[in-house]
Amino acid sequence: MIKLNNASSKQLHVILPNTNKALAEVLKNASPQEMQTLTQSKDLGSVLEALLQRSVNSTAKQDKLLLDLLQNNPTLKNLTNINSTLKELLQTLQQNKNPLPLEKTLEGFLTDIKEINPKELKTKLQNSGIFLEANIKNSQNPKELFSSDLKAVLLQTHEALTNSSQPNKHEILKHIDKLLLQIDYSQLLSHLANASSLYLPYVWDELEEGNITVKNAKNNKFFCDIHLQLKNYGELDLRLALFQDNQLSINISTQNETLKSLLQSNLQNLKKQLLHVNILPKEIRFVNVQQNDYEKQINDDLEMGFEVKA
Repeated sequence: MIKLNNASSKQLHVILPNTNKALAEVLKNASPQEMQTLTQSKDLGSVLEALLQRSVNSTAKQDKLLLDLLQNNPTLKNLTNINSTLKELLQTLQQNKNPLPLEKTLEGFLTDIKEINPKELKTKLQNSGIFLEANIKNSQNPKELFSSDLKAVLLQTHEALTNSSQPNKHEILKHIDKLLLQIDYSQLLSHLANASSLYLPYVWDELEEGNITVKNAKNNKFFCDIHLQLKNYGELDLRLALFQDNQLSINISTQNETLKSLLQSNLQNLKKQLLHVNILPKEIRFVNVQQNDYEKQINDDLEMGFEVKA
């Protein structure tokens, strides 16, 4: 099982606009009134200073406003999913006669979903770029991280390409900038919501888009929201709630009856696999979209204050 340390999201250095592209994009489009709500000041210097200290003296109102601005920003809202950008970047790199180190890193990330295993998944998430700053801070030998962490490799490649004579460097840099923006976006979401906004770096032909958000709640509970947009079956939403270390409840929401039947026919197999890894499935049920949204809101209001979607 993957254990995510909630404290690590608070250690992320993700709030400087000159290093977090998503925050810079939000501040660029914020109105004077919104800036004043964020910091109780119209002075830009005070805005940045307040954001640097937000873990100490920010309020739920300020966090909620910044989260709304982040989620409704036109540039960020229209980004494609990270896996699509990863594949586009890899395809561009493969056009070069001389492979860049980044190509090998991406090939290691984008393995087929059928080859997923818990140990490899944990490593992929740790090296996904989302936790880079926290890992550097907690590592006794930070240099070891730079060869495997996606964000670190992207930054190194960007710096190396800027002054190079690589034939298609401008196209590569465009994809790298987009990918760094998407990682920064996930980092900022994690920071604001006291959660971990993640992406699964696997190739799956059936998947058009997907995201996963893991949240620590009170009383040693964990929520995991998974949203998938499938080519042949439409939307699939799951909420997993883990409590008492190994008790699991799952809500499944889909409007596609064929997919629902397919999932129902495999529930016994799912239960057996969960029990095999000492997870006790207390409840697995199908709910409609309205039920799912309502229950998520109730849980989030009680435990987290507001909900985050990656």
